Amino acid sequence: MLLVQPQVEASKQVNTQSCAIGQDTQISWKLKGIEKPQVRWFFNDQPLSTNDCLRVAEADDGTSTLFIRQTELADQGVYTARAINVVDAAEVKITLFIICIKPVIKFDLNASLEAMAGEAMTLKIIANGAPKPDIIWMRNSGELTTNDRIQMTTSTFDDELYTLTVLNVQPQDEGEYSAKISNVGGSLQSNKCKVSISKSPVFVAKPITQKVKQGEAALFKAQIDGYPTPQISWLLNGKQLTAEEGVQMQFDATIGQTKLSIQKVDLEQHAGSITCRLENSYGNEEETVQLIVLDAPIIITQLPKEQETVSGRDVTLKVIVQGSPPPPSAQWFFKDILLGPENALVDEAKNEY
Repeated sequence: MLLVQPQVEASKQVNTQSCAIGQDTQISWKLKGIEKPQVRWFFNDQPLSTNDCLRVAEADDGTSTLFIRQTELADQGVYTARAINVVDAAEVKITLFIICIKPVIKFDLNASLEAMAGEAMTLKIIANGAPKPDIIWMRNSGELTTNDRIQMTTSTFDDELYTLTVLNVQPQDEGEYSAKISNVGGSLQSNKCKVSISKSPVFVAKPITQKVKQGEAALFKAQIDGYPTPQISWLLNGKQLTAEEGVQMQFDATIGQTKLSIQKVDLEQHAGSITCRLENSYGNEEETVQLIVLDAPIIITQLPKEQETVSGRDVTLKVIVQGSPPPPSAQWFFKDILLGPENALVDEAKNEY
């Protein structure tokens, strides 16, 4: 019986093969001999162990195929298929090159973004490369890390979608945002996106109506929010108050509290509507309450000491009274005897009784 040394059958001599990192590839050789040879595979002259990513398949025609799944840089090297029968051995070698693709940004950051304080904002970048690029998100020159407000996600599609989400946006989140995208093939920097934070003014706690006795102090308080910090105005009966009018206005930015203090309130000067007005470049808001000055009634115009009239005619007696609202009530007496209300008239507009 004639025995034949194993031989490699190939249409042309191929010594190299390339594959993009992360892709599947295969190496096939057809090995023949009178007696079917046994084929062993080697990687960089070391026996190749199969696993989930490396699998060898043998066909009836003598073709031996090595399947490599999701190639990595570590898969680059020389692969040898060695055929052995009782006569001799034959082998063939091929060098596999793993190609890395430098990241490319397909959708970059916008130049600017305006976010509302208290809401969520999202930045997105679409990039691809092989292997899958890594990303580092930055604000100004500092690297961002995930926490209870900052979330970072990456899609699993061929074109990778990288997302940065900031929850409950605060003024300190303002700044220039960018990203560094890299893999073993190289790296690149995204555009810079200038994020501005805004919020129209709102009252967190509104001022309330105050009832204050004549000559005592009145204090109005409100807690506000808004960004940029709103301009605060206090008004009395539609007229803006100033420190020159004997009032004090304070604002504590750490807690967003504004105060209006009026020392020694006066019924004539201070009673009426108190308005707190907030305004910034994104809106305005105002709240109006009342300052009620409590004052004992004062008779401004007294009864005449005497008044003559003709018997049988009507006679009218009048006094003018000043007092805090509600209007003072009046009782009329004749010779110390209380008169009935049917003969009494009140003109509240003129404070006449």
